[in-house]
Amino acid sequence: MATLRLPRRRSALAWVLLAAVLAAPAWAAVPGSARQMTLHLDPAERLLAGELVQPLPAGGRFALLDGLSVSAARCGEQPLELARDTDGRWVVPACSAPTITLSWQGRLERPSREQRHAVGEAGTFLPTRGEWYPHLVDDAGPLRLEIHTPPGQRAVASGSLVEEQATADGRLARFHHPRTREVEVATGPWALRDRDVNGVTLRVLFPEALDAALGETYLERAAYHLAAFQARLGRFPFDSFSIAASPAPVGVAFPGFTLLGERVIPLPFVPDTSLPHEIMHAWWGAGVQVDVASGNWAEGLTTYLADHAVAEASGEDAALRRGWLLDLASLPASRDAALRDFRGGPDPAGRLIGYQHGALLFHGLRQRLGDTTFDAALGTFAERWMHRSAGWQTLEATFSEAASEDLAPFFAAWRDRPGRPELALEVVRFEPSPRGGWLHGVLVQRGAHAPWPLDVPLVVETGEETVTLIQRMDIERQPFAVFLSARPLSVEVDPDAHLLRHPVARPSVLRRLLLDPQTRLLALTPGRAAELEGLARRALGFRLEALSDDVALGTGRDAAAPLLVVGTSDEIIEWRQSQGLTAPPQEGLERAGRARVWMHPDDPIGLLSGDDSEALAMLATRLRHHGQRSHLVLGEDGETRDAGTWPTDENPLRVEFTD
Repeated sequence: MATLRLPRRRSALAWVLLAAVLAAPAWAAVPGSARQMTLHLDPAERLLAGELVQPLPAGGRFALLDGLSVSAARCGEQPLELARDTDGRWVVPACSAPTITLSWQGRLERPSREQRHAVGEAGTFLPTRGEWYPHLVDDAGPLRLEIHTPPGQRAVASGSLVEEQATADGRLARFHHPRTREVEVATGPWALRDRDVNGVTLRVLFPEALDAALGETYLERAAYHLAAFQARLGRFPFDSFSIAASPAPVGVAFPGFTLLGERVIPLPFVPDTSLPHEIMHAWWGAGVQVDVASGNWAEGLTTYLADHAVAEASGEDAALRRGWLLDLASLPASRDAALRDFRGGPDPAGRLIGYQHGALLFHGLRQRLGDTTFDAALGTFAERWMHRSAGWQTLEATFSEAASEDLAPFFAAWRDRPGRPELALEVVRFEPSPRGGWLHGVLVQRGAHAPWPLDVPLVVETGEETVTLIQRMDIERQPFAVFLSARPLSVEVDPDAHLLRHPVARPSVLRRLLLDPQTRLLALTPGRAAELEGLARRALGFRLEALSDDVALGTGRDAAAPLLVVGTSDEIIEWRQSQGLTAPPQEGLERAGRARVWMHPDDPIGLLSGDDSEALAMLATRLRHHGQRSHLVLGEDGETRDAGTWPTDENPLRVEFTD
């Protein structure tokens, strides 16, 4: 067996940690397929020692990270010899005793780019199936986990917190999950704030300075969101929920806890955007788990029940939906895909489909079924599938049962077809009568996969009232008629963006550059091509094809791949004028602030300029956070001085009547 050599300056504590893990486990063995794990973790020295007790009648194989090695193995009370296969995995023979016990220890190496774990005093993250523990089961079952850490370090892990206490050697935390395959652990130098919210222990775990500045804000906002979500969805799936800070720039949820990046936490919008989103994942994704093979439904449902619900509570939901529709309209045809194909991951185009398109599917479903039936289906889904894996078909069957209606055509349209319909309003006329009159018209939907099933809201304003007609539409041309008691002043299709559709008015926005892998780069500053190419890659997240500085755009620019032009203020202005491009709609924008970027309103061209390299670098890091904008200006200190979207043409889905 491998020998672990300990540093002399902390050998006493480390030897205590390693010796303790080989002692009797803190809990008695759990019957059935349950696992119990004890960990002793010293992040400063990167030392890990663990013991795993579980049934393993057929044996198995597992891998451990470099630096870790098995120190002991037992089948029941009898010693067990483990072999190594040609791939370096540990081979466990069959064990006829009720449980097998494995102990392992070592110093974790610094991770490679392909590995996800991180270990250090500032923060540790040990992901599931990350080879830091013997992963020997694919069947879900109960998990009991005990974590020992040095003084100044606290731990969070999969499941509910059972107990946390100070010990002679540091801290001890125990967790329990009723049914899981996975094990995730994180530690950090965290201060603790906690509160009981309807029987759930809510905890905020931030480093001291961050805790002093924002700990109470996060505790209060988390308590507000958690109470609101419980009022709608019922019992929270865990007895505790921890919000922990991480040195990594993350926002990710696990069963019973979430990790938020220390640089993300101070952003003023996070307590009412990312935070409620991660809390909602306790129900969907971390609670009811995703059968990934059939597609990821959890991000869309979480986005709808968290992000959209928060906006709805403040009366900003229509604006949020309009923004989502603009985002989706920015997808190039080559990147559009069916929602069913979304599995997750960082790809911006895929996330738009999984999050925004998915959320709008659930909004359409709620509009169709009504709040009572929609929420009842959610409750049934959670009750039946909590801590189990479910797919799209299960979700569809649950909603169909609640609605007493076969919803397969609805789900097939919005989940399985790529794209979204584009609506038009034609042949609108009013036929007066002595007591009012009839408003007639034709709704038209277009698109490669038309028709989609739609419940189209038409809002009619008269001098006396507002009349809303919900027109069901499952053909490409749908006539409608509504009787009005007074002459109409206007009629508009879907003014509050309830429908999953293409917006008719589409301003040129930065996301058009960010989403298209065919976006090209034109670097204007002589001798700085490599620097500007690196800056553009950082801004967009992918490598761009570089063009020569003598390129002429020519004709047919609207159909061309997007172009990002980078240079100084004078270079950008001179190049724009040489290409016959109009100035930005906002006067003075080309020299505003210290750095600025703007999309040409008529062409797929973004122009990015700055007064110096530092300003350009700051602007590059902000670009992906302002995809819905047409222009962005940074001030002298790098603050956002101005950001906005170009005005659009008149709305063809609105008709106004005159005498």
